Amino acid sequence: MPVSIKMKFYFTIILLVSFSSYGQNITFREIKLRPNPKYYKTTGKTIVYPIVVTNNKRVDSLINSQIKNEVFSPDNKKQSINKILNEHINDYGLINLSYEVFYEGNGLLSFSIFSEGCGAYCSTWETYFNFDLKTGKKLSITDLIIENKLDSFHKIVLANKVKSLREYKEEQLGLLKQGDIDSTTYNWALEQVDSNCITDVKLEDFSFSRSTLEIKDICEFPHIIRSQQPIYELIFTHVFLSAFLTPRFKKIFLK
Repeated sequence: MPVSIKMKFYFTIILLVSFSSYGQNITFREIKLRPNPKYYKTTGKTIVYPIVVTNNKRVDSLINSQIKNEVFSPDNKKQSINKILNEHINDYGLINLSYEVFYEGNGLLSFSIFSEGCGAYCSTWETYFNFDLKTGKKLSITDLIIENKLDSFHKIVLANKVKSLREYKEEQLGLLKQGDIDSTTYNWALEQVDSNCITDVKLEDFSFSRSTLEIKDICEFPHIIRSQQPIYELIFTHVFLSAFLTPRFKKIFLK
């Protein structure tokens, strides 16, 4: 099938939808697409890609370029999002894509993009974005947490993660005793936790809402035992973090 016809077939319906978010000067244009039936047969448009629109075109360009590059890591960073989506749908088996907004207001935006692709097997991943809407700059954890208190904050987050993973170990032991999992699965799961997860926590991925900050640090298992992967949340209220927040975020979140 010629490329032009192929693209026309898969991009027959591209909906660019605008809506207001939390009554602020920002909208999301949505590109809605269907997956390639070779990977996923559906009549629904399961791929919904967001484009951030503010009243500043320079900021829009900065933000949307960062989103495109982090979600897809294209070889050619100047390639259009439509071409990138077409490539990932038809060549890499992208079957689902959606986004969730956690916070929009006071010149800030926090949201994530969920993606699912299928090849030999299906994999999912989530990418987190936090932006200063006035500059288009992507926020880091040090924009929220005072830098000289970052080590103390890291210790608190790690302690919460360790507590959750110890509880997970106890749950897995219970499943082993009940015969719900075998010893091979049990030992493999614990080995993954002890070797790759319980000794440290990464603070790079996070989101924030009006009342909480959440660190996104998953303990990822190999696909063959993904069903046993631990699920936990590292969520802290802004009130709890009052002594750690930078002046800007303290002013916004602790009014």
